[in-house]
Amino acid sequence: MSGLTSPQQKLQRQIDCQLEVNAHAALSAWESAGWNEEPGTDSDEGPLKYIALILLEAIEEKAIRITMDKDSEPTVYGDVTYTLPKAPSGYIARGLEILREIAGMEGSHARGSIVLGVRNDSIELILQKDGGRHTLTMPGLGLTG
Repeated sequence: MSGLTSPQQKLQRQIDCQLEVNAHAALSAWESAGWNEEPGTDSDEGPLKYIALILLEAIEEKAIRITMDKDSEPTVYGDVTYTLPKAPSGYIARGLEILREIAGMEGSHARGSIVLGVRNDSIELILQKDGGRHTLTMPGLGLTG
């Protein structure tokens, strides 16, 4: 059955499931628990949950962009700049790989976009890859409020 669901649908489902949680607190709690997942969990579920929580945190804070790579903490740029807990490198690498797949990106320097539904609205996510560094820009979020 999971083969019938696209990576974008899986990411959208994670976003929908995490909408009502405090994303920053959830990331910190998950980090404290050693990034453990329930037994039998799909191998992509953890990386997608991690990406969903980072995106929701940035959206909640009306950030303009996030930078991340598999070897450092994600950095959120908005009214203030701060980092979020760093998941195991494998989670981050797979999460970014899934984002690139959704956006149709290939190569070490690429650009693509994804549209996600969040709280009855559409959010465009522009993904840019420069080597191992990924920049996720959310046009318009930082300009409101």
